[in-house]
Amino acid sequence: MSLEFMFWTILGFICAAEAGTIGDQCDWTGSGLTSSAERGVTPVYLRCREGGVSWLYPRGALRLLFRPPLPADERDFRVCVRVVRRPDPPDLFHTLAVNDTEAPERFPARIFVEGARRLVPLYAPDDGDPRELRCFRSRHGRAALYVEAEPEEGPKRRVATFRYEARPLDRRHHDPATADCRPCSDSELELAFCTSDLVSRGVFIGSEQREDLDTTQLTLRLTKLIRATGTDNEHTEDSLDDVDDEYYSRYDTDNSIEAVRAGRGLLAHVQVPAACGAAAGAGEFLVMARRRLGRLALLCAPRAELWRDLALRRTADGTAHCTLQH
Repeated sequence: MSLEFMFWTILGFICAAEAGTIGDQCDWTGSGLTSSAERGVTPVYLRCREGGVSWLYPRGALRLLFRPPLPADERDFRVCVRVVRRPDPPDLFHTLAVNDTEAPERFPARIFVEGARRLVPLYAPDDGDPRELRCFRSRHGRAALYVEAEPEEGPKRRVATFRYEARPLDRRHHDPATADCRPCSDSELELAFCTSDLVSRGVFIGSEQREDLDTTQLTLRLTKLIRATGTDNEHTEDSLDDVDDEYYSRYDTDNSIEAVRAGRGLLAHVQVPAACGAAAGAGEFLVMARRRLGRLALLCAPRAELWRDLALRRTADGTAHCTLQH
């Protein structure tokens, strides 16, 4: 069956779709078992900038229409979708052994971008591309995905889970891939501190190229945890109080994996776009990261002494938007 034929068939199904519940929210969860027709199409409207879709026992297809809130002067946006093939590791952990220990499962669906006259393949389990992350741009302010379930193979429980993020286009940069690579300004540092999911002092002890995420994964050794939100880890600053300060001073010249394995405390992974060419560096940083597509993405990482000067200055003149710690 050609993609063009499939596209017009989809539109016909949408007009009389009776398979499943229509979603209109940030996240959507549904089951193919509620569909009475294997070729039925369930329309799902996603009106947030980020969220997740979990499709149990996928049958037929989903049509996902993205309508994120945008600034008044913005019309087009960029959508990134990350298929989830195994559980994500915790945000904070004590040993590197917990990272991605489970074997990835096959994603039981194919994903297409809905174009003007045809469907454009975005993801297929056997397309030979190891990336779990795929992105595309809206067209004339509209963006839609068609998610087609793979044929069923017996009664095995299958779940098609993925996360999405819709962001306005960054028109200040010719290359969107490098838009997140520039250093943060003072105002951006303060905003990142007040709104990030993870704020911590720490040292970078290693880096790894994650082809599946199209990122460089930096391993952070926390020296002072200031804030961690929305995580299963119940850690506070006190978690690190019993660690000898002398131990951390060794990282001024030794940021090696061997050194961190010999110590105690907490670790975290933060992701940086692969295009940035990031690497672990010596010294202590104030790390601010936001959860994006299920993983912590680095927003800003000034050196600890530079952040301390900025925090003290903003606090002294009374212009800080929140309580700035260092």
